[in-house]
Amino acid sequence: MKVAVAKTKNVLAAFDAYQILHDAAQNNTPSIAMFTGPAGLGKTTAGSYLFVQADGILVRCLKSDTLGTFLERLAQELGLEQRQRKADMLKFIVHELAITGKPLFIDECDYIAERQDVLETIRDIYDLANVPIILIGYNQLPKKVKRLEQLYSRISQHIEFQPADLDDIQTMAKELVTDTTITTDLLEELLQESKGNFRRIHTGLNAVEAFARTNGLASINAAQWGNQQFFPSVN
Repeated sequence: MKVAVAKTKNVLAAFDAYQILHDAAQNNTPSIAMFTGPAGLGKTTAGSYLFVQADGILVRCLKSDTLGTFLERLAQELGLEQRQRKADMLKFIVHELAITGKPLFIDECDYIAERQDVLETIRDIYDLANVPIILIGYNQLPKKVKRLEQLYSRISQHIEFQPADLDDIQTMAKELVTDTTITTDLLEELLQESKGNFRRIHTGLNAVEAFARTNGLASINAAQWGNQQFFPSVN
């Protein structure tokens, strides 16, 4: 399979939201976005795709994060070689973002959403650097961020990622699968088995392509697939 990002509805919605943010930042209007949804719906994939396209900065939050460790990793992404005081790291971060204009993508935000000091610092970074910021997390992220009205009021775009539908899985098969053509009836089976989870769909498409390649099938349908497993079985 290709190492690429399929242009599913979620990805296109995220791209459109980023374009709006980019324009908003030029006009000094609110330009923070949230990408939210259950695990496996492609939030991180979409964020990573946009981060590359926009030549942005991506930092992933950790469960153990404090304000200091969050600032340290973000500063390192921007080129700081040695940990400094929190105030100095914040100053460096704001300066680098303001000078470069690079958008900031913050993944796994649920880990820091309970930490008011981190959220307030993200707001400070936004206010001082004036660059788009995209917060990526699970369904409860908006509720958690809403506790800090000063940050929540700056959010102008919110994309709630949805499970895949038939159009999405057909798009993924067309754009990612290279060695065979997967017919609609088999894609419908995979969609049902995966419950629309993009991560599991990707695993299933890879399994189908490998089976077709092994058996020399230029095209594969549900009958040819038979009772094969789309996903590794768990005993």
